[in-house]
Amino acid sequence: MDCIVLVTRLTSPIGQITIEACVRGVHKVDLQEPKNFSPDGRQKVQFVDAAQEELCNKCEPLAKCVNWMKAYFDDASSVQSLSLPPFHVTKYKEGSFTAAVLHNLATKVDIGETVSYGQLAEMTGNPKASRAVGGAMRANQTPLLVPCHRVVNSNGSVGNYMSGRGNELKKWLLEHEAK
Repeated sequence: MDCIVLVTRLTSPIGQITIEACVRGVHKVDLQEPKNFSPDGRQKVQFVDAAQEELCNKCEPLAKCVNWMKAYFDDASSVQSLSLPPFHVTKYKEGSFTAAVLHNLATKVDIGETVSYGQLAEMTGNPKASRAVGGAMRANQTPLLVPCHRVVNSNGSVGNYMSGRGNELKKWLLEHEAK
């Protein structure tokens, strides 16, 4: 079955978020390129326009993802009681090391916690694969839902979020979750 992918755009405290989903699950979450990152904690998550909201009525995974984003930015700890929307990611194979890393990250590293690349490699059963964990983070198509921002260097530094372009964004997300 081919996917009919629906796309919606949201405004948020960290800028525009684009979500792509089909009836089987969320394909991708894109965060706006943080060139001059200037978060606005007062900005509520909302649709860019009314037509975007109509799309959510046609796709349950998309609606569930939007509701998760609204809850996350309103009170990050509130998403611990929510289930994640289903995923339909095609960039990596189910059962692969990357899939295992991202699954462990999404299910074992809670809001307000961080984990090092080495710790996440160990949690995935291969303690010497910290570099491969970095590759898995780069393959993550659903940031925030699969919280790659919670993965830090072994010395506690933020590392290179979004290839280094999103380090301030990562710090903001970690501080938001610590509230």
